[in-house]
Amino acid sequence: MPVSPVPLIPGDAQSIPELIRRRAAERPDTEAVVDEVTRLTFADVDRLTARWAAALRRHGLAPGDRVAVSLANGTSIALSFLAAMRAGLIWVGINRAYVATEKAALLVDCGARVLLTSGALLLADPPDGVLQVDVGSDAWIRAVDDAPPFVDASIDPTAAAAIAYTSGTTGVPKGVVHSQRNIMLPGVVAQMRGDGLGRIGMYLPMTSLNMQVLGTVYALINGECLVCIARSDAASVVAAVRNESIVRLSASAATLYDIIGDATIPAEALATLSALTIGGGPTNPLLGPAFAERFGQRFLSGYGLTEAPASVTREHHSMSAGSGSSGPALPQYAIDIVGADGALRPAGEIGEICVRAATSGALAGVYTPMLGYWGRPEATSAALREGRLHTGDFGWLDAIGELHVADRRVDLIVRGGSNVYPAEIERVLLSDARVAECAVVARADERLGQVPVAFVQRAATAQLAADDVLTLAAASLARFKVPVDVVFVDAFPRNQMGKIVRTELRDRLAVRPAVAAVLPDTVGR
Repeated sequence: MPVSPVPLIPGDAQSIPELIRRRAAERPDTEAVVDEVTRLTFADVDRLTARWAAALRRHGLAPGDRVAVSLANGTSIALSFLAAMRAGLIWVGINRAYVATEKAALLVDCGARVLLTSGALLLADPPDGVLQVDVGSDAWIRAVDDAPPFVDASIDPTAAAAIAYTSGTTGVPKGVVHSQRNIMLPGVVAQMRGDGLGRIGMYLPMTSLNMQVLGTVYALINGECLVCIARSDAASVVAAVRNESIVRLSASAATLYDIIGDATIPAEALATLSALTIGGGPTNPLLGPAFAERFGQRFLSGYGLTEAPASVTREHHSMSAGSGSSGPALPQYAIDIVGADGALRPAGEIGEICVRAATSGALAGVYTPMLGYWGRPEATSAALREGRLHTGDFGWLDAIGELHVADRRVDLIVRGGSNVYPAEIERVLLSDARVAECAVVARADERLGQVPVAFVQRAATAQLAADDVLTLAAASLARFKVPVDVVFVDAFPRNQMGKIVRTELRDRLAVRPAVAAVLPDTVGR
C-alpha cells in the first residue's frame, strides 16, 4: 500500500476489500445484507463479492475501468458496489428512474464499459462500446457460479473508486469522483461517535453513492445488517422497519409526511427506530412536531452534499427542535463561511459554505475532499481552491458554530429528496422551436418540499399549450423532473445584465399551506 500523504483512517482497515475480509473472519454467520427474498451473511458477502469481481474481470474489466449500475434496491446492488471495490473498478450509479437518453448520456460521459441492470431496466439501444449485463439472468448467475478463484486487487485507497453524478446549477451532469478512503470515512466517524449501531434500513435509491455510504458501507464498518427496501411507499417502509427491527433509517420529508398522514399506521410500528435522519432539502417546520406527536420520537436533520460525500453537519438530540440550524460540523470537518471577496465572514453573516479538514481533535487532517469532477478540470479547480471545498451553497454560522443554510445553489429544486436542476429542464424545452424562452423555478409544496414550475414564452405565432410542454419534458426527463405546472408569459422580468429575475417568478407562485391543514388528506398523494 502506498504511503498516505494524510493520516490513516482510524480503525482496523484502510480499504473496503480489507473490511469485507475482516468482517467475514470476525462474524461469518451474522446477517450482513438482506432484502425481501435473499439473506446474506458476512461470509456470503465475502464469497459472493469475490465471485462477482471475478465475473466482472471475465467480462473484460480491468482496474480503473468504469462499471455502471442501474438496479432497484436489493442485495444485488450492494454486491455490485462491493465487488467493484474488490476488483479496483470505478463504480457509477445511474438512477433507475432516468429515461433511456439520460442513462445513455451518463454512460458515454464516464466511459463505462459495462452496465449492470436487470429486467425492464435493460436499455433497448445501449451506447456503442457498452456491454449490458442482466444480473437477474441465468447467464450472469452461471458466470458468478463458474467464476475462477479471485485474488483481491492491490487497492490504492486514495485512487478513484466511484463516480456520483450531480448536475449542479449548469444542468449538465458532472461526475463527482471519490476514493475508497472518502467513501469509508463517514462510516468510521459514525462508529467513533457511537452512531452506527443497529440494523440499517435503506429505501432511498442505492444508485446514489451517498446511499451506499450511509447504507452498505456504514453496515460493513459497524458489522451491522443492511436491510434493502425495494419500495419507497410509506406502507412498505414501515413494514420493513417493523419486520426487520430496523434501528437506523435515512428518510426524505415526503416519506415521513406520508407516514404521518396514514392513519392506519400505529405508533408502535416504528418503535425499533432510534436513529432517524432526514435530508434532501427544505423541511416544513411543522413536520417534526407532527411526527413526534404521532410516534413519540424526533428525527434529526443536517446538511450534506455529494461532493463531501454525504453529511457535513448533523443535529443532535440536545438541540431544540425547529431552531432552523442544521447542526454543527461532524468532527472530521471544519466549516468556513466565505464572502465574495474571499474573506471569512464572522458569526451571523451570510456567505458561501466551504468545507475543509478539521485542524484539531482525533480526526485533524484526516478528511480529504472529492478527487474532482470526472473529465472537468476547470470545474474541479473552481470547487477545490484555497484548501477548501466550495459548495456553492450559502449560509451562516451562529455564535456556537452551528450551520444555518440560507440557499442551496439558489436555483436548485429539491423535490421529495431528489435534486431537480432547472437548467437541465430548460435545455429540453428550448430544443422545441415553439419555445422562445423559458425559466424553471421552485414552487413550495407541502408534501414534497419543492416542485418545478416552468415559465414559458412562446415563439412568435407558435401554437403551444401546457400539455405540449409537459409532453416534451416527459419524453426526455425522469418523471420527478417534469414540471407540475406551466405558466405562459409575454415577456420575462430582467435585471440590468439582461438576465431573467427568477425571484420575481417565484414570487408569483402560491405559498404552500401549513402541514396541519393538509395532513389528514395526504393518504395516496
